[in-house]
Amino acid sequence: MEWNVVMTNNKKLHICEEGQGEKTVILVHGLTGNHKQMAYYQEALGEHYRVISYDLRGRGLSDEASEPTSIDHHVGDLVDLIMRLDLETVTLIGYSIGAYICAKVTALSSRVTSLVLLDGAGVADLGQKELILPSLERLRKTYQSKDDYIRQTKQTYEKLQIKWTNHLEDLAHYETKETNEGVVHRSKVSVMEQDFNSFFDYKHEEILPNIDIPVLLVKATGYLGPHRPLFFNESFTELEKSIRKIDVMITGADHLSLVFEKQKDVLLSVERFLQRATV
Repeated sequence: MEWNVVMTNNKKLHICEEGQGEKTVILVHGLTGNHKQMAYYQEALGEHYRVISYDLRGRGLSDEASEPTSIDHHVGDLVDLIMRLDLETVTLIGYSIGAYICAKVTALSSRVTSLVLLDGAGVADLGQKELILPSLERLRKTYQSKDDYIRQTKQTYEKLQIKWTNHLEDLAHYETKETNEGVVHRSKVSVMEQDFNSFFDYKHEEILPNIDIPVLLVKATGYLGPHRPLFFNESFTELEKSIRKIDVMITGADHLSLVFEKQKDVLLSVERFLQRATV
């Protein structure tokens, strides 16, 4: 089921909900994604929980992001969403930038009772710019048709050793729109660049000590390209040092395949963590 929630700032967030459990989980996607990026997690957790995913502003069918934008703008939206949905308690699961957002919301809100960080919220390093910023270039292009966009996107992912699936094709259809000039990505690259640059302004030393609930950190150690994973192991040192109730799961998946492919071991670890943390 999908619908729109109008926030207190009169901006719209596009919501997708599955499952009818008594406890609620909110999923927050990555930098260039939308709610469909979290489909494997939503499907798996929907068997036992009410699971809500949504498009960050500036993505999918949500309203455009305010510019200049940053992680803090999305933090405000998520805090507002929890209030608008009248959730007394909630579990947050964030991937990549979603992890930064969820961690800060957890530090601010007593309504968050458990937290899962999927390869995100680590200390950013300049080498990540070489991995992420060039990948945004394909999103600036205008394509002849949706088929043309899907064909080129498929080639990009297959070069990264990611198997093309119906899930990815559905996501590719959703993230594009038709204009008079051709087919374009729904999101502005300038918005994604601003959001990414705000990784470097994230004040871990102020945020993390305020998290006093069970946390599961999933580290994706697979390489993006030939040289490195997106986050090094030491990127998470501050997290592991500052959060008292933290469990760590290490997967050989890389940062992208963590959501673009069905990671059964990760899904099982998340389910087991939530069973313990949401009793």
